[in-house]
Amino acid sequence: MSSGSWELVSRKKDRGNDKSNKLTKAEKKRFIENAPKVEDFLPLSQVKTLYDNLDGNKENKKPVKAQGKEHKTKENEERKKQQQQQKQQQQQGEKKKQEPKEKPPKTVKDALNAINAQELNDLLTTAQVRFPEAPLLWLKELDAFLNIKIPINKEDVIFSGKPKDYPLSLVPKPISSILERAVEMTGQQTIQIFYENTLTAMATDMVKGIPVIGHKIFLQLLAHLNPEMTAANISKLINIRNSYENRKNIGLSLLWAWSQAGKKNLAVGLKIWHEVMSPMLETKGYANYVVQILNDLVFGHDNVHDLSLDLYLSIIMDTYSQRFQNIQPTNLGKDLSASIDKLRSILFRNKDICYTKLFEMLMGKVSQKSDPNYRHELIKVLADCLVTEPVCFTIWSSIYTKHLYQSSLLLSYIDTNLPNLQTKFKAKHFKETLGIIQNNNEKWKKAKDETLAVTCKKTSQALLKKMTSSKRSFPWGSASLLLLLLIGAIVAYDTQKYGSFEASQVGKFLKTSGILKHVEKTWTTLKFYWSAGHKAIKDSSPEYYKAVVDLCTPYIKLAGDVCLVVRNVSVKLYNNAAAYVERNVPIVLDRIEHYAPGIMEQIKSRSLQGLEYVKVSLILLGEKVVEHSSLTIQWLEKNVFVGKLSPDNLRNYAIWAFDTTQSYATQTYDWVYEKVQTLSKVP
Repeated sequence: MSSGSWELVSRKKDRGNDKSNKLTKAEKKRFIENAPKVEDFLPLSQVKTLYDNLDGNKENKKPVKAQGKEHKTKENEERKKQQQQQKQQQQQGEKKKQEPKEKPPKTVKDALNAINAQELNDLLTTAQVRFPEAPLLWLKELDAFLNIKIPINKEDVIFSGKPKDYPLSLVPKPISSILERAVEMTGQQTIQIFYENTLTAMATDMVKGIPVIGHKIFLQLLAHLNPEMTAANISKLINIRNSYENRKNIGLSLLWAWSQAGKKNLAVGLKIWHEVMSPMLETKGYANYVVQILNDLVFGHDNVHDLSLDLYLSIIMDTYSQRFQNIQPTNLGKDLSASIDKLRSILFRNKDICYTKLFEMLMGKVSQKSDPNYRHELIKVLADCLVTEPVCFTIWSSIYTKHLYQSSLLLSYIDTNLPNLQTKFKAKHFKETLGIIQNNNEKWKKAKDETLAVTCKKTSQALLKKMTSSKRSFPWGSASLLLLLLIGAIVAYDTQKYGSFEASQVGKFLKTSGILKHVEKTWTTLKFYWSAGHKAIKDSSPEYYKAVVDLCTPYIKLAGDVCLVVRNVSVKLYNNAAAYVERNVPIVLDRIEHYAPGIMEQIKSRSLQGLEYVKVSLILLGEKVVEHSSLTIQWLEKNVFVGKLSPDNLRNYAIWAFDTTQSYATQTYDWVYEKVQTLSKVP
C-alpha cells in the first residue's frame, strides 16, 4: 500500500487436492460398470430407437475424407460389376452366335406339328391358377400362344383351294383337345365376348402386319363347336364390318370367319349371310366371295328340312333387289341363280309349311313394279307349290279372277317348262284348273284386265292341246328288259338242246366270230382284279373285313337260297315248256311244210345270210370305231386335255384328292378311336 501500486492477492492452489480429484483408468472402468444403464429405465423399443439415432449421427459426423474414401470404394465396386456384366453379355452373345438358330416353319402344318402339347397344357393350368375367376383370360392366353407359334403370313386370307375345314383340320389331336376343353370350361356369355374380341384382335393384328393364323384357327374352332353363338350379336358383327370394310384383306378375313358357322348350321349361316354379308354384294371386291359363300352354304347341306320361309323370302329379296342387280358382275348371275334354286328346293322339304297359304300369299306379292328377277323367282315358287300340294290348283281356280296378271305369268312359265312339269303335276287337277280359266266368261271393266284374261285363255287352251296330243314315249327300259329275257331264253334253249354251251349254235357262232375269246378275256381280267381287290381289303383291314363278313353272311345265304329256289322253279318251268315245244314243233313244221313246201329252208338260209351280214357289218363297224377313236383321242390330246386339263394337272388333282381323302380318313379314325377310348373308361 505504501508503495502506491496494486498487488494481486490470490490463494494458492491445493495441488494435492487436484490430484486426489482425478480418477484413474481402473476407477473409471469400475464406475462405468457400476453406473445405472438406460435399459433399466426405458422400454426395449425406445432403447432400440435411441441406439439407431446415435448410429445415424455417428455416420453423419464422419469426416469428409472418410466419406470420400467410401464413395471411391463404391464407385470402384460398381465399375467392377459393370465390367463383369459386360463380359458375361459378350460370352452369352458368343454362345448365341455359336448355337445354330432354329429355322422358322414354312407351312401352317409344320408350325402346328412343332407346338408342344404339354407346354400348351401347362400354359392353361398356369392361367387357371393365376386367374381362377377369369376364364376369358385363359382363352386369351391360349389364343396369343397359338398366334405366336404360327408365324405364317403368306397364306391366302380365305384359303382358296384348301379343304373346307382348313386350317383347323391340320391341328394335331392333342392340341385341339386342350383347346376344346378350355372352351367347354367357359360359360356361354364369356365365349361370345371372346369370339367378338378375337375378331377385333385379328383385324388389329392384320393392320399391324402380324400373322393371324392362330386367331383364325380359334375362330373356326368356336364356330364349329357353337355355331349359334356367332350370330347372337349381329349388331356387333355389323360394327366390325363397317370399321374394316375399306381394307380388302381384313374384310375377306372377316367374311371367312363368319362363314365358318354355316358349315355346321345352315340356318345360322344364312342368317349371318343375309344380315351381315349380303350388303357387301354392292362392293365389287367382295361380291364374288359373298356369292361363293352362299353357294357353299346351300350345296353343303343336303339333309336340312327346316329352312324358315321368312329367311328364304328375305334372302331372295336382298339378292334380287334392284340396287344389287346394277352393281353385281354379270358373270356371277349363273352362280347366284344356281344357289337360289338349291335354296328353294331345300325350302320345299319343310313339311311344316302350309303351301296353300304360301301360294295365296305369293300371288299377292307378284307385282309389275317388282324387279323382274325377283318376280320370276316368285313364279318358280308358285309352280313348286302346285307340284308339292295339288290342292293349290283349287286355290288358284278360286282366286284366278283377282290375280289375272299373276296367272298370266304362271301359265306362261308352265307352258315354257311343260316337259319337266307335266310329269310332276297331278294331271286331273291341272286340267280342271285350265278348263275353269278357259271357260271363264266374266265381263271385265278395264281393257287391261280384258287383255290379260284373253292371254290366259289362249295359254290354257294351248296347254290343254299339248297335254292331250302328247304321245307317250317309247318304254325303252321295259323293252330292253324284255329283249334281254328273250335272248336269255334263246341261249338257254339252245344250250339245253345240244347239251352244252360250246356245242350250241350260239356258242359256235361266238367262237367262230371271235367274240367268245374277248368275252373270256374280259371275264378273266375282271376275276383277276376282283381277287386282287378282295385280298388287299382283307389284308389291310382284317377287323373291318371280318365285321362286314359276319354282318352280310346271313343275308347272302338267304339271297342264295332264294336264287336257288327261283332257279329250280325256272328250270322246272323251262323243262316243261321245252318238252311241250319239242313235242309240238315237229307237228307245226309238218303242217307248215304241207301248206308251204320249202318255206322253212328259205327262212333258214335267209337267217344264215342275215347273221353273216350282221357279222361282217359288226367287223366293219368295229374297225371304223377303232380308227375314229384314235383320231378322237389325238384331237382331245391337242385341243381339250391342255392347260388345266393336261395330264400332269389331272394327275396333280388326283394326288390332291387322294391326300385329302387320306387326311379325312385319318381324322375320322382318330375321332372314332378317341370316342371308343372314352367309352371304354366309363364304368
